[in-house]
Amino acid sequence: MGSRRTGRRPDDRLVRAAGAAVLVVALAGATAFLLLPLAVRGFVRGIELVMAGTVWIAMSISVGVSIWTVLGTVGRAAAAALMTRQASAVLAGLVLVAAIALWGLQRLLGSEEESSR
Repeated sequence: MGSRRTGRRPDDRLVRAAGAAVLVVALAGATAFLLLPLAVRGFVRGIELVMAGTVWIAMSISVGVSIWTVLGTVGRAAAAALMTRQASAVLAGLVLVAAIALWGLQRLLGSEEESSR
């Protein structure tokens, strides 16, 4: 009866690392394939909005409207845009991503601190 090694072999680590790398590459490719068109569409829409806003501000100022009136209108429009459900969902998602990143960073730095002792 031979004794079995309970420790992990270096081959197991290599296979696990290769599997994780393949998974990461596959997920990154799928994410890029699905989200890249949406990102490009959003970028183009953002450029269109900036151009329309610039023309609107230039026209308002050339007509003789006060700069403070223009800034007040722009501020109200920006606040109204941030009060929509979509904007709230995006902000909530960003807060969630930031919290997860902070948690991961804390774990990473905490493990380095313990290993340096």
